[in-house]
Amino acid sequence: MKIAESGTIIYVTGVYDTLDLFTEELKRAFEALGYSSFVYDACREEESKKRLLELLDRSVTARGTGGPGAFSAVAACITFNNLGYNLDRPDGRNLWEAYGIPYINILMDHPFHYEKPLRNAPSTSVVFGTDRNHVRYLRRFFKNIRQTDFLPHAGVELGHRHKPLAERGIDVLYAGALPIYTVEDMIPDLDSIPETDGQIMAQEVLRELVSHPERTTEDVMEEYLKTVCGGITEQRIHEITVKMRFVDSYATSFFREQAVRILVESGIHVTVYGTGWDQCDWSTNPCLHYGGKVLAPQILPLMNDSKIVLNTMTWFKAGAHDRVFNGMLAGAAVVTDDSTYLRREFRDGRELVMFSLREVRNLPDRVSDLFGHPGRAQQMAEQGYQAAKEGHTWRSRAEYLAETYL
Repeated sequence: MKIAESGTIIYVTGVYDTLDLFTEELKRAFEALGYSSFVYDACREEESKKRLLELLDRSVTARGTGGPGAFSAVAACITFNNLGYNLDRPDGRNLWEAYGIPYINILMDHPFHYEKPLRNAPSTSVVFGTDRNHVRYLRRFFKNIRQTDFLPHAGVELGHRHKPLAERGIDVLYAGALPIYTVEDMIPDLDSIPETDGQIMAQEVLRELVSHPERTTEDVMEEYLKTVCGGITEQRIHEITVKMRFVDSYATSFFREQAVRILVESGIHVTVYGTGWDQCDWSTNPCLHYGGKVLAPQILPLMNDSKIVLNTMTWFKAGAHDRVFNGMLAGAAVVTDDSTYLRREFRDGRELVMFSLREVRNLPDRVSDLFGHPGRAQQMAEQGYQAAKEGHTWRSRAEYLAETYL
């Protein structure tokens, strides 16, 4: 799908602070590339809808409404996690379809979290996954979406002057909730899956993921279902995987807690932000410093005052998380579990430290080595900063979208 050479890009804000942060960065990047912006603010829905329709109606040429290529002013809607997918005209037609506007949808999480919006996505959709396995899943189970692509997470830089690691006040920072304490609403009635015992399935799949953390949740679930249910259909595999997706969050939470706990119990001071950390049975350890829940923009200055930014991925096996790039752009030494994508982009010990979840027990040694060799850690942080600055900002992602889809 080729879009107009230039024009206005529509953004949707006002729902999630994290997505607003990404959106603002993309908006700034596209404006630097010569595009103008229209922001649909969900907090001011009625006013935003009125202004948006006025913009679109002004963009219609003499050919009238309804067909692609009928507009000169609007290039696309670029949004995250399906925001605004179901906006409609007063006559009930989907707004993006009615005006033939490309709806560029960047998923920051696995697509099995978004069954309904993806199943009902506008026909003009271009959907991006931030993990190559997510793209594979989209192409397999959401054939109604005609165009998909891979777009990695990116980072946000706060300022351009970074303190040396030796002058920073936080030893190790982990910014992210423990999903096990926030996942209750995702758990279905486990007796509602007639093909198998949902409780046993959840236990067996989680056991396999913990034992073989390089595997994807969907692959382990499919293997289990084919073993237990015989000739189960492709569609039914997907339906059950969507129902059981909470297991993915359990696996993520298990290793996230393990990574922080093993550092704290080794005497390494770790500062954590996000819900759940104060509920752990080891949360009274004096090496754990709990800062509560803060908004996404407030994490950036904390990273700028951290010697080490620790990350464990949201079960991304062929992608990355924005914590990695935010930490690098903050001039911190980043320590993260690996993925095939990160292994292609970076070298362990040069731009960042990578470990496999299978080897999480060795994490205190890797972190202690950085503290024991401050010069080497500083050099790695500087090389990581340069690598992220050159290829992993929202400006670089905007350039890819502009060259390929706009």
